[in-house]
Amino acid sequence: MGIARIRKIEVLGLQKDKAEVMTLLQRLGVIELIPEKENTPAVAHAAHIAEVEEAISFLRSFQPKPGLLEGIIKLRPLVYESELNEFIGRFDYARFIAQLEELRTKLKRLLQDKERLAQERQLLKPWQLLTIPLDRLQESRSCGVILGVLKREKLQEFLQQCDAEKLRAWCQPLCADNANASLFILYLKDDFERLEAVLKALHFNFVTLPRHKGTARERTAEIDREISLLDGQVARVSAEIAQHAPEQFKLMVVYDYLANVHKRDEVIQGVAAQRYTFLLRGWIRRKDIALLERALSERYPAVALFISRPAAGDDIPTALENPALIQPFEAVTNLYGQPAYAGLDPTRFLAPFFALSFGFCLLDAGYGLVLALVILFFLRQKQISPYGKNFLRLFLFASFATIFAGIITGSFFGDLISRLPGSLGALKALQKRLVLFDPVKDSLLFLGLTLALGFMQILTGVCIKFFRDLRSDKFTAFVLDLPTLLVQTGLLLLVLVASGALPAALLKFVLALLITASCGVIFYQWTANREISLRIFWSVFGIYSIVTGNFLADTLSFSRIFALGLTGGLLGMALNTMLLPSGPVQGVSGFLGLAAASLALCAGHLINLAISILGAYVHTSRLQYLEFFTKFFESGGRQFKPFKLENKYVFLSDNNS
Repeated sequence: MGIARIRKIEVLGLQKDKAEVMTLLQRLGVIELIPEKENTPAVAHAAHIAEVEEAISFLRSFQPKPGLLEGIIKLRPLVYESELNEFIGRFDYARFIAQLEELRTKLKRLLQDKERLAQERQLLKPWQLLTIPLDRLQESRSCGVILGVLKREKLQEFLQQCDAEKLRAWCQPLCADNANASLFILYLKDDFERLEAVLKALHFNFVTLPRHKGTARERTAEIDREISLLDGQVARVSAEIAQHAPEQFKLMVVYDYLANVHKRDEVIQGVAAQRYTFLLRGWIRRKDIALLERALSERYPAVALFISRPAAGDDIPTALENPALIQPFEAVTNLYGQPAYAGLDPTRFLAPFFALSFGFCLLDAGYGLVLALVILFFLRQKQISPYGKNFLRLFLFASFATIFAGIITGSFFGDLISRLPGSLGALKALQKRLVLFDPVKDSLLFLGLTLALGFMQILTGVCIKFFRDLRSDKFTAFVLDLPTLLVQTGLLLLVLVASGALPAALLKFVLALLITASCGVIFYQWTANREISLRIFWSVFGIYSIVTGNFLADTLSFSRIFALGLTGGLLGMALNTMLLPSGPVQGVSGFLGLAAASLALCAGHLINLAISILGAYVHTSRLQYLEFFTKFFESGGRQFKPFKLENKYVFLSDNNS
C-alpha cells in the first residue's frame, strides 16, 4: 500500500458503441486516457456553455444576499443522477436564456439612459444661476457667448488682461468653489481671436451645454423627473429579473451537464478509430480493473480489454492508495507534491506525527471537541467531494489528538473546569486524575516532549532513507545513511549522559560510536568527490550538517509546537480571568452582566480557536514539509487524472436515499 500499482489498459470496441462506452467511462472515472492524436476542440456545445455561464453570472447579482453562515460555508446544490436526464429534458434553457437576454438588454438600455442624464445633470450643475434659456446660448451677428471653467486664483488676472488688451467683453462668474470658477463671457466677435488667446494662456476650460428650451435650472428639474421615471422602470425590470433568479440552479445543472458532454466529445475526437472499431489507451489502477471489467461486460460484451504492465520509459502517473485510517493524511502529501511512481509514499509515516503535532499545537480538549463536532456535521452533508471529505477527516483525526492533548494537560477552554463552582467537584477531581502535566507549570517538560517528538520524526525520516537506499544503493545506505543515523543517535545519547539521565560509564561507548560514524561520513565524501579540496570540504561540512541540521536545527524547529500550545492555552486562561465572574451573581444587573460576559467569552474563545487552528495547521504542515520530507522524499511524480465527470456548480450524486 502507498503508491497504487498502475497498469496500462487498451479498450477495443465497436464504433457504434463508442459514444456510450465513453459515457460509461466518464461516469466510472477510473481511466486516465492517453490521446492517440491531438484533440480538435469540439464546438458543438461551446457557444451554449458560454451563454449559460454568462446567464448564471448575471442572475447571481439578483439573488438575495446569503446569511453569515451561508456566506462563509458554501455547499454546492445537490443533484441526483437519476433525475438529471429528466431535468435536462424538461428545462428549455435556450428559450429561458433568450428571455433573460431580452430583459438584460432592456435593463442595460435603461441604465445607460440614466447614466447619460446623470452626466448631463452634473454638467449643468455649475450653471444653475444662468437665466438665459439653453437654446439661446448662441452667437448673434456681432456678439458671441463663451462658457467655461477657470482656476479661481486666475480670475483676477483674466480681468486685468482684458482691460490691458482693451477687449470688449463682459464676464460674469456664475458658480465658484475653492478651486474653480464657472464663467459666462459675452464678447464682440471682432475681439474673439485675442480673447481666445488670453483664455488659452490661462488654461481656460471651454464648456458646451446641451440645447434645450428652458434654463439650466429648468432642465435640471426635468432631468430629475426623467431619472425618477427611469428608476421606476429599472426597479420593475430588476424585480422581473429577480423573479427568474431561482432558475439559476437549473442553469447550473445545465452548465455542468453541457460541460461534461463537451469534454467527452473532445476526448472522443482523440480516440483512434477505424471504420467499424475504435481503440483507446490509458492508465488504470490495478484495483479498479475488476470494476471496469464488470461494468463493460454487463452492457457491452463486444468490448475487449487488454491489460499490461508499464514499459520502461513510460510516463506513469502516480496515485496514492492507503487504508481508510491513513487516507485523510494524503491531503498533506498532495499539497506538497506527487512522489515519483517508483518512489515512496510518506503518508503512512507522517500520519501519527501530524496528528500529534497538531493536537499539541492546539492543546485544548474543548477546542478539539468543538472542531470535531463541526467536522462531523459537515461530513454528513452529501455535497462534499471525496477529496473534500478526506480533508475534513484529516482535521477530524487532528481534533481527536487535540482532545487527547487537552485531557492529559488539563486544558478545557483554558482553565474553565478549575473555575467551576464547588458543586461540580467530581468533574474537577476527574480532570486532576487524568492530567499528566501542566504545560504552564511544567513548561520545561512540555518543551522536552515536543523536542523528543521532533527527534523521533527526524530519526524516522533518516531511517526511511536508509531502508529505501538499501534496495537501490547499498553503498550510500551503509556508508552515508547509516552513519548519519548513528551520529544522530549518538548525539542524543551524549546529551543524556551529560545530563545524568544515563550512567557516565557509557560515555566511552558513545564517543566511539560518534567517531566510527563520522569516519563513515568522511569515507563517503572522500569517495564521492575527486578533488582533494572538495573531499576535505565535504567531509567537514557533511558532519557539520548532520550535527547542526538534523540534530539541532530540525529538532529545535519542533519547539514551535511548545510555543503555539502554550500561547493558545494562556490566551484562553486570560479570557476566563477577564470575563468570568469572580463572585456570586446578584440582582437583574448581575445576571445581565453575566449574559453579556458569557457572549463575550464565547466570542473570544471562538476567535482564539480560529487563530489556533490556522496556526496549528500551518506550522504542523511546515514541520512535515521542511523538516521531515527533506530527509527522503523523491518528488517528480505526475498526478493520476482519470477521465471523469467534473462539475463546477452542482454536486452530482448517484444515491438519493
